[in-house]
Amino acid sequence: MRLYIEFLLTIPILLICYQMYAFSVQKKGLEMQSSCRTLGIVYMTVGIVTLIARSPAFVFLGLILIMIGFRLMAKGLDRIDKKVFIDRYIEEEKEKESN
Repeated sequence: MRLYIEFLLTIPILLICYQMYAFSVQKKGLEMQSSCRTLGIVYMTVGIVTLIARSPAFVFLGLILIMIGFRLMAKGLDRIDKKVFIDRYIEEEKEKESN
């Protein structure tokens, strides 16, 4: 019975966390980067702390929050201007345009 109550407590927490995730991902530009990085760090921290509980419900919640935190941090590190490619040499681009 206790495990059932713990799962009932974690489901609303998970839904609220997903709503904040969806809200921060839909933003554009620098605003998205800063909010995704911040929320990703918060989710990672909360996820790691919930692993201390050692209850199956909270462990699953912690693992899900850690995974969402990694995803948010990755989105926060994504480039804004995707027209610039790091792996291409500028001189090669000029040669292609001149030919």
